[in-house]
Amino acid sequence: MTIALKFGSYSLPWRDLPGLLPENAEVFAIGDVHGQADLLERVLEDIRNTPRNGAVRHLVFVGDLIDRGPSSVGAVDLAMRGTALANADVLHVLPGNHDLALHFGLLFPDLLSLWISGGGKTVLSELGMSEEDNTPSEIQGELRKVMHPEYLQLMAEGPTYLQLGDLLFVHAGVHPYGDVPEFLGQDRFFVREEYHWATIRYPFLSHRDGWDLRDPDPERRDRKPTVIVHGHTPALRRDIASDADLEFCDGVEIHRSIALDIGAAYRAQLAYTRIRSRGDKTEMRIHAVKGELPEKLL
Repeated sequence: MTIALKFGSYSLPWRDLPGLLPENAEVFAIGDVHGQADLLERVLEDIRNTPRNGAVRHLVFVGDLIDRGPSSVGAVDLAMRGTALANADVLHVLPGNHDLALHFGLLFPDLLSLWISGGGKTVLSELGMSEEDNTPSEIQGELRKVMHPEYLQLMAEGPTYLQLGDLLFVHAGVHPYGDVPEFLGQDRFFVREEYHWATIRYPFLSHRDGWDLRDPDPERRDRKPTVIVHGHTPALRRDIASDADLEFCDGVEIHRSIALDIGAAYRAQLAYTRIRSRGDKTEMRIHAVKGELPEKLL
C-alpha cells in the first residue's frame, strides 16, 4: 500500500544579508536531500509557485542528494529536472560527500563497500540488491544504469562550489585559517580527509570572524560581506515543530553562514532558502517542508 504524506511548511521572516548577489539574480538553495524524493518534489513545486521577480533564477543543490532516505534514484531524477520543475533558469548540482562516495565506488570496486556502509545500503535496497547477493561489478552496472547520467557526470567533473556575488555555496564549508581558494581547489578525493570542502566540520562551524580577513579592501574586512551557504552537518537534530526551529539554520550574524541540512538523512524534513536582491540590499528567507502521516494512520 502506498501512503501519501501530508506536508507541513515552516518559514522564518525575511532578513538582510551583509553582502550582495549579482544584479538581476535570485537563488533558491536546497539542503541535503538524502533520498527524500517526496519532500524534494514538494519543495520544487513550492519554488515553481513562487512568483518570478524578473531576475535570473538559480536553483542550487548543496550536495548529498542520495543515501539513507527512501528514494535516492527518484531524488536524483527530480534534481536533474530542477530547471523545469522549479521554473528556474540555471541549475547547479554540487557534490556532497555521499555523492562523491558513490562516484568513487563506481570507479574503484575496493571503495564500493565504503559507500555502501556509509549510507548506500538503502540505495541497494531500492534496487533489490545487496552486498551478500550481488557482486561489486553487478552493483556498479545497475547503479550506472539507473542513476541519471548527467548527475554521474557532474559528480565526476562538474563544479564543486558556486560563488554568486558575496554568497559562496559549498557542501560542508571551508577552513577559516587557510587560503580559501586553495582549500576549495582540492580535488574530489575526500576519503580520510578531515579538512576537505566535502567533509569539514570544525573549525568551520565555530568560526566567528567572517571569511574576508584576507581581503585587501579594509572596508570588506570590517563589514564581512561573504556568507557561506552549506549543508553536511545537521543544524537541527530533532523533528521540526515550529517556525522558530529554523533559527538554528541562520548563522549569518555570528558565523556568516546559512546551514541547510536539517537531518533529512534520518527524518522526513528538508530545508531551503530563497535569496533575492531588493534595491541596494540582498535578503534571504529560510523555509522547510516536513512529511507527516495522515491523522487516520497515526
